[in-house]
Amino acid sequence: MLRPASGSSAITAETATCCHFDQREKSCSSLRDSSLSFGMIVEARAAMAMGWYLHIDMDAFFASVEQVLDPSMRGKPVIVGGRNGRGVVTSASYEARKFGVHSAMPGFQAKKLCPDGIFVPNRRRVYSEFSHKVFAILERYSPEVHAVSIDEGIVDLTGTDRLFGPPLKTADQIIRRIETELGLPSSAGLSQSRVVSKIAATLAKPRGLIYVPPGSEKEFLIPLAVELIPGVGPKTHKLFSRKEIKTIGDLLKRPELAARFLDLGEAQRRERRHDHSIGNETTLDKPLRDKEPMEAVLWDLVEEVGSRLRREELYARCLTLKIRYTNFQTISRSCTLPAPTRFDREIFDVVSDLLRQNIGQGRAVRLLGVSASALQSSGWQEPLFTRERRKSWEKLYQGIDALRHKYGENTIGAATPRNRSR
Repeated sequence: MLRPASGSSAITAETATCCHFDQREKSCSSLRDSSLSFGMIVEARAAMAMGWYLHIDMDAFFASVEQVLDPSMRGKPVIVGGRNGRGVVTSASYEARKFGVHSAMPGFQAKKLCPDGIFVPNRRRVYSEFSHKVFAILERYSPEVHAVSIDEGIVDLTGTDRLFGPPLKTADQIIRRIETELGLPSSAGLSQSRVVSKIAATLAKPRGLIYVPPGSEKEFLIPLAVELIPGVGPKTHKLFSRKEIKTIGDLLKRPELAARFLDLGEAQRRERRHDHSIGNETTLDKPLRDKEPMEAVLWDLVEEVGSRLRREELYARCLTLKIRYTNFQTISRSCTLPAPTRFDREIFDVVSDLLRQNIGQGRAVRLLGVSASALQSSGWQEPLFTRERRKSWEKLYQGIDALRHKYGENTIGAATPRNRSR
């Protein structure tokens, strides 16, 4: 039932509206009223000339998918990864989190904390299929949907009020539809800033929606810890600590730093930005030492990255391979391409070469990752032969993506690590 999002005691009815969804009643209540109030709808309509961004974040996504596929797991502590005390946890249901289990925790530690937990293997292909279903729902509401990760997305709701009504009403519909059609819980943040919406979605978990009205963004952010800002990792946090910056309010007093991390003026700018990256990584249940099984894992990651690039109609000019060994040493190696790409075959050839060039002989690998950056949609010149080859690749992958969308991720691929041609 209704309650403020965890860790958001500073959020008031004047700065944000927080809705939580009852699993049985499927009801939505605000801090001000038991429904979306008339005043809120009028307020949202008045601001429609500005940009509106809905950040959707699936709740305990991998574990929730497992509970959907096996209803006997509902209400029980489900832990993805870390079976037999090996590897690390990649997802934990909220029932498991009550025992202190969380992602990136070693499996043996999770077992000690939650001995009755249900440990299941990481099935990235299955989660990828459900991710596509989630994004298919998001794409019903807007042509501008950006996949942040396999379980997070940003929906640009600007101008959609003519079709679906005010953004707050649409956000409510989207969350309900995801749970009704897929059985998956999610949380969301809605505001006129991508950064604010992301932070709001984090605070709204689980099964929550926080709406930050126009003009109240700074009031909403001021009391919050700087760690909530996307992109603020351990190194940045240390930098902030040295400068005695503990809250976002402290950061806002440093305009030169705030401008780098908080883009509160983006509502006035409608151009599409490509300064993000698209990537996937996976922690292995069992460490690998041989290149061949590592390449098989890379291929799965590449297919996800390539699919997301094509879905967002973007090309990448820089590809990065991430390797983490069992002693937690992590290396990243990047390659800048002569021409951008979004095709699985080309991406795989680059990252597999990076793997062969940089993998330690006989060393056990526990994590592999692939990411694409320096993204662009157009604007480069290429020889006629290359242009014609690219057109043929476009046709091939349009067909592959269509078949995958209709029949599932495992339906077809352009090549495999073993049979690709050189």
